[in-house]
Amino acid sequence: EVDTSSFHFINIPQDDGDLIDGDNPSNIRLSCFAHTLQLCIRDGLKNASYVPKVLAKCQALAKFSNKSSRIADLLEQLNKNINKMNLTRWNSEYMLIKSIYSIGKNDLELITSLMDNGIKFSNNDFIILEELIDILEPFYEISIKCQAGTAVTASLVVPSIVHLTAHLRDIKQNVSFCAKLIQQLQESIKTRFSGIFNRLNLGELIDNAPYADSLYLMAAVLDPSFKFYWIRDLQLSVPMETRLKQSIIQLIIDEMNNDSTTTTTELHEINFSSTTSSSFTTTPKAKRRKLFNYDDSRTNGSNESTKLDPRVELDAYLNDPVHTKFSDYWFHSQLKMLKKLIARLFSVQASSAPIERVFSHAGLILSSRRTNMNEQLFRDLVLLRVNQNLL
Repeated sequence: EVDTSSFHFINIPQDDGDLIDGDNPSNIRLSCFAHTLQLCIRDGLKNASYVPKVLAKCQALAKFSNKSSRIADLLEQLNKNINKMNLTRWNSEYMLIKSIYSIGKNDLELITSLMDNGIKFSNNDFIILEELIDILEPFYEISIKCQAGTAVTASLVVPSIVHLTAHLRDIKQNVSFCAKLIQQLQESIKTRFSGIFNRLNLGELIDNAPYADSLYLMAAVLDPSFKFYWIRDLQLSVPMETRLKQSIIQLIIDEMNNDSTTTTTELHEINFSSTTSSSFTTTPKAKRRKLFNYDDSRTNGSNESTKLDPRVELDAYLNDPVHTKFSDYWFHSQLKMLKKLIARLFSVQASSAPIERVFSHAGLILSSRRTNMNEQLFRDLVLLRVNQNLL
């Protein structure tokens, strides 16, 4: 029986301003991008013509090859392998298809001849496999990137959806058998990411639409790797592209103004409480400026509005030609208001995969043989295990 007396409940203050609707806290829930992307691919593979039959052949071959020593020896001679399939991960299907296609038709006939049920891969089957790889490769690459545990991922969502939309649009005319798959993928993406498309089309926002949170658009623009480069794939008219950019810029400026207002209010409350706490409080004497010290932080507040103007900082960022990694750029940046917004926005991860890894590590640490471990030691071990690369 678990002793709950040692657990402490923590009250986390929540600002109503963070809620879209104060009466419905569920509005602040953000879906796992990797999982949603996987659902889109499942929709496509399940409803596409020709594809299910070819996938069934691949799965049967993979299942038999893992049990047959003769096929294992033949694959070793060919220096090839057939990936195993995991029902909970669509990536395993992609890797299975890719591994079978890489074997080649002639060698694959040698392998299938060793099977009891005599599976045959026709020329059309190989064309379908090739088309599947071409269609799904960007999905695979994006799903790997968005599950990174040591990099920001919130900024990947919008550029990824835009890229996939453009990819499916461009590749559709080059396929012979998988046109239905492309159509199903397009429909599923537009449905499951409808909030993003509504914002990109400057349409009316629908309550609780999936991925309608403005965080995704702001994060994409505030990542130096993306900024507004991804908008090119939308192939918008010049006026429409300008309107979209101005809309996103206004979102960022509004957020920066909210941060600035919150900071000013907090400072006012601190000053008010300090002046009323004691009648003997004196104003600290200002330090003398050092010789030839021209640090802007020591200037008076007369030009503070210019120094901390959201539009000035955002314009400086967008017109900065430096193209570096996210962490390097913002570590050295002097844009204080933007950095504050960055710290808040990018605390959100696009995928729940990093958190799930933490739970996996915790499960390995708190095994059935270590049930007497106290809570603090357990917390410390999980912290060290997850952050061992920093040690």
